[in-house]
Amino acid sequence: MKGEAPAYIVIDTHVLISAGLLPNSVSAQALILAFERFVMAQNQATWHELQNKIVRKKFDRYFGATGRLDLLARLAQNTAFFEPVAIVVDSRDATDNKFLALALDAQATCILSGDQDLQVLHPYREIPIYSPGEFVKVVGDQVSEPR
Repeated sequence: MKGEAPAYIVIDTHVLISAGLLPNSVSAQALILAFERFVMAQNQATWHELQNKIVRKKFDRYFGATGRLDLLARLAQNTAFFEPVAIVVDSRDATDNKFLALALDAQATCILSGDQDLQVLHPYREIPIYSPGEFVKVVGDQVSEPR
């Protein structure tokens, strides 16, 4: 509907890379569903982490010559960037705090992550944290329900 604010989702780096590496995986299914329903929220720290991890040599055999750039370009097309404001120190893994802060800054509907350090915080300040499988089930069921 016109004039409606977009619903934002925070997706952790591991899910994004897994979806790119394995197009038939649950992570890929979750990413497709996420992009049908939400706009992905990113900030400088989360995007920087994605760019740094996706270039790791161990992923060379999966991506080919332009696969990494293709994935980043596809992701960027459905992404809104937020300036970091929130300061969060709630995760037992300090490297995950950037995703929690981004969820607060974007007023995200949910967080998509397979990371146990994030999942133990579910829900985080009333923001649900779903694994890819849970997300497909919960959000996929909402899509298929008659209106």
